[in-house]
Amino acid sequence: MELLVKVAVIVIVLVIIFSGLFILFTRSTQKQLTAVQAEQLVINDLKSANPAADITVINVSNSTLQKGSYNIVLTIVYNSTRPCPTLFIEGFDYPATGLVPSVDNLYTKGNSSSCIINGLASTPFSTYVISAPQVAIARSYNQSIPQVKGYVSLYGYNNTNVNARFYQNLSQASTGLSQSYYNVWLVQYKAINANYSYYEVLGSTGTIVASYTGK
Repeated sequence: MELLVKVAVIVIVLVIIFSGLFILFTRSTQKQLTAVQAEQLVINDLKSANPAADITVINVSNSTLQKGSYNIVLTIVYNSTRPCPTLFIEGFDYPATGLVPSVDNLYTKGNSSSCIINGLASTPFSTYVISAPQVAIARSYNQSIPQVKGYVSLYGYNNTNVNARFYQNLSQASTGLSQSYYNVWLVQYKAINANYSYYEVLGSTGTIVASYTGK
C-alpha cells in the first residue's frame, strides 16, 4: 500500500513538472504579435462594440508595461460631420492588459441644443489648445455668431455637414478676407440644401477671429 502511495505521488509530481515544461515551451515558441496585428485586433474589438462610430488610430508605440505589447491610441467619433460631434480618445496596452482601455477620455458630446467640451470648465479658454478637429467644431458651435446658429436652425442640425482643418498659414487669397491668419482652424458649415457655406476661423485656443460666407 505504501508503495502504491509513493508511486502515485511520483506520478503526480512528474505530471506537474511536465505540465510546467509544456507551458514554458509553448510560451517560448508562441509567435509574438506584431504592432500591425495588435492594432488590428484592438480595432476589430472597438468596431464590434461601436459599429456606428468612426475609429482612427492616432499613435502606436511599444508598451512600457510589458515587452512585446503595444500602446495603441485611437479616436472614437460619433456624428463626425454634425455641429457637435462626440469624441472619445482611448488607449490600450495590448496584449499586456487585454482589450480593456488604460486611457479613456470623453472630450466632446452634445446635440443641437447643448454642446459640451470636457476640460473647459477647469481650464481657461486662453490656455486650452485645440488639438483635434472635433474639438474645433464643438468649440466653434458653442460660440458661433448668430448667422451660423440661424443657418443651422434654418436648414436643420442633421442636414448640416461640418468639417474643420488646421492651417499653419490660411492665406488671404483663399478666403477673401482682409488678411492672412496663422496657426488657425477653419471650420466649414455646409447644409445639404444650401448653395453656400458659412466659415469660421478659430485661433489655436478656440477664439473666433473671423467669419465669412463662400461656396
